[in-house]
Amino acid sequence: MPSACIFCKILREELPVTIVYEDEFSLAFMDLYPMLPGHVLVIPKEHHVSIQQLSPEMRSHLLEVGAAVGQAQMQSGLKCKAQNFFINDGPDANQHVPHVHLHVLPRSGGDLHKALFSFVSRYNNVFGVAAKRRRLESIASDVKAHMPQKVVSALTSMDRA
Repeated sequence: MPSACIFCKILREELPVTIVYEDEFSLAFMDLYPMLPGHVLVIPKEHHVSIQQLSPEMRSHLLEVGAAVGQAQMQSGLKCKAQNFFINDGPDANQHVPHVHLHVLPRSGGDLHKALFSFVSRYNNVFGVAAKRRRLESIASDVKAHMPQKVVSALTSMDRA
C-alpha cells in the first residue's frame, strides 16, 4: 500500500474513520466531507488507482457492497428515497484520491441544489471537525444497524469454495 494514499492510511488504521461495513476485501465508511448526509465511500482493501485494474470479481464485490449500503441507507433514518452510485476514475474525471472508491450518495428528491452547493464547498470547512465526527458516527451507527453481516458476491462465494 502506498504510504501517501489517504485511503491506504485509513486501511492501516493511521487515520480515524467512521466505518459502516468491513470484510476481508473492502471497507465502507462515511465520507468526511459529505455531499449530503449519509454519503458513504466503498473501497477495495488492495490499492488500485483505476477500476480497470480491479479483477471482475472485485468490481462486482464493490458494487454489491455499495448496493447493500444503499439498501441500509433507505432503511435508516436518513432522508433517502434513492441513491447516486458513482466512481470518478482518474484525475480528468475529478478523482481526488488515487485509490478506487465508489460513492454511495443518498438522495431525497429536490436536493440537487444542496448536493451541488456541498460539492463546491465541501473541502472549505475545516472548523468543527469534532462535531462533524460525532454527526458522522451517529449516521453511521444508524446505517450500520441495517447492513447485512456479510455481503455475498463472487469474491465471497469463491472464498467459501
